Amino acid sequence: MHMSIRARADAYAAWVRALRSSHTPPPLPTDSRDPLGVLARELTLLVESLAGREQQLMWLLDVIGSLEKGIRFDEVLDHIYSGFRGLIPYDRIGCALLRDNGRVLAAAWTRSELGPVCIKAGFEQPVSGNSLESVFTTGQPRIINDLEAYLAAKPHSESTKRIVAEGGRSSLTCPLIIDGVPLGVLFFTSREPGAYTPDHQAIFRQIATQVALVIQRSRSYDDLLASNHRLVEQTQRLHVVATMDPLTGVLNRRAIEAALSRAWRGWQEAGTPFGLIMCDIDHFKAVNDTHGHPAGDAVLRAVASCASSIVRPTDAFGRYGGEEFLIVVNQCARQADVHALANRLRAAVEAVRVPDLGLDVTASFGAVHGSHADSAEALVRMADAALYEAKRTGRNRVVLA
Repeated sequence: MHMSIRARADAYAAWVRALRSSHTPPPLPTDSRDPLGVLARELTLLVESLAGREQQLMWLLDVIGSLEKGIRFDEVLDHIYSGFRGLIPYDRIGCALLRDNGRVLAAAWTRSELGPVCIKAGFEQPVSGNSLESVFTTGQPRIINDLEAYLAAKPHSESTKRIVAEGGRSSLTCPLIIDGVPLGVLFFTSREPGAYTPDHQAIFRQIATQVALVIQRSRSYDDLLASNHRLVEQTQRLHVVATMDPLTGVLNRRAIEAALSRAWRGWQEAGTPFGLIMCDIDHFKAVNDTHGHPAGDAVLRAVASCASSIVRPTDAFGRYGGEEFLIVVNQCARQADVHALANRLRAAVEAVRVPDLGLDVTASFGAVHGSHADSAEALVRMADAALYEAKRTGRNRVVLA
């Protein structure tokens, strides 16, 4: 009998050595009739438990790896929704974040396979006096395995009422805490009552800090994107204020002169041809004197709108001063093309009608090709002289410099 025990003990030792070397040992014979048989059974159960925990650990590592791939807030939460399958049971996951220095918890994200979502982004509840306050205080996930009974005991809980209405019957509420500072919570919800156990609490605790850090990083990234978007919008508004004429909505004098300077540099440095057209509304002073300045403003806006619809997007059109406009015709190879565009503008302006005034609006044009002068300033003077000639010889016409 002594040799039999010694032999079995040696067999158990060899079995443990094989296990320690990551080899798969043969199953031990278990027999509950003697202590060694009981030991064999416990060793077998221990191996099965360790294998389960190893698999669980691999799952958790995969979850963290998938979360790290997400950058945006929604991406990270989507990875959580798919990654926790097999670890924690759920039919719905919601994320709520603290704001107002931790006084308010606001729903920020939800994915659900239950009924219609009743707690959507923006739903808020105060933390003080809420049962969730203890979740943040203890830092431990909370299990409610019978939400209907919980609601019956606390009928004024609006969030529970909504979750039950969605079809949730049990929940696991997991706090997101970084260095002792609460960030928010993840709500796991199942349609089955009694879905959660202390094992599920333990699973989340193992990676709670990493999950919170990734969510915080994604939230900061989204905040940065939103801040950059606001900055771009503000810059665009400032650009409009700095470059646009507030009355007509076309380029102001500084901006149209800058466009002319760019066209001139393109001609000088790369031989890119362009043309210049100056436009002046005929008898504009009489409009102001007879009908008043609001009528004159209406005429300016009508002419600007009309001309804007004719010029190409690549051209630059701006108010040069008073009732004068300037058009920089980019990539225009021939003077005949400048002349043709000026004539189209003249005909379009002639067709302009200002509501409630019954005015006949016309304009005169002076046009010149960029190759006909030795400076941008000289081109403006030439276009202005041609415009003066158009005025002098009858108005509502185009004259080439």
